Amino acid sequence: MEQERDLIEIFSGTEIQVSALEHELDEAGIPYMVRNDQASGNLVGIGSIQAGIRVIIEEKNLEKATPILEEFKRRNKI
Repeated sequence: MEQERDLIEIFSGTEIQVSALEHELDEAGIPYMVRNDQASGNLVGIGSIQAGIRVIIEEKNLEKATPILEEFKRRNKI
């Protein structure tokens, strides 16, 4: 039986920003998912340049991810 997971979006930004954050989450061993609404919309012909790329983690990892995210935002003036 599959266990239900509580997911939370921790960041939304450009492809470059998300790529940099992915690197930091990888280094910390925090699993994440990326949801690219822009690319998904482009596939069906309704894409928008305003659609963001989202980073999603399990809620149980939020405490570990928060200081990494705060430092990332501070360094990148986001």
